[in-house]
Amino acid sequence: MAHYTITVKTLMKNNFDFGLQNYPIFNETYRKKLNNNILNYYYESEIGFETAELFKFYLNNTLNLIMPKYNELYKKQEIALQNIFGNVDLTENGTRNNQNKINTSSNSKSDNKNLFQDTPQGQLDFTELENQQWATNYTMNKGNIIDSSESTGNNDENYNKHIVGNNGNKYNIDLLNDIKNNLMNIDLMIINELNDLFMGIY
Repeated sequence: MAHYTITVKTLMKNNFDFGLQNYPIFNETYRKKLNNNILNYYYESEIGFETAELFKFYLNNTLNLIMPKYNELYKKQEIALQNIFGNVDLTENGTRNNQNKINTSSNSKSDNKNLFQDTPQGQLDFTELENQQWATNYTMNKGNIIDSSESTGNNDENYNKHIVGNNGNKYNIDLLNDIKNNLMNIDLMIINELNDLFMGIY
């Protein structure tokens, strides 16, 4: 029960509009959580002003003044947490040159021999064709066919590599202890700065 003015609890039950929508905040999605923490912490407290509208004005004005510095703390703490769990963040960009070279070759040999006789009385023996004495016409063609080819192809490939993670120097239990020892309760810091706006906590 209020003794001097009115409690935050009574204002909430009467759907009083506290504002709390325009002060700067590092991440808009966090606004609702911070607002709830403030109002719940001072739930049983009486406002330190004669009217609720005057309290609303100074509450929002104070948050406008103090939030810029706390927003920086929120951001730095987010970065610190990211670095604890992932202390490796490497980006590599480059170009690979892929070169392909293909050689093909073939070698073939051909011998063509023709023997003709138009004098039946002449006798051909079974000696080598080159040694026939009674042949009318004798031709012999010899040849080697060599075929070779070479093809070369170049292909430049651009690539990028992004590696994020932990380098393995710390185990999970060590990481959790780091968080426990270094994590700041920034919400509570803000709440404490609003203490002068209330009559007291009961």
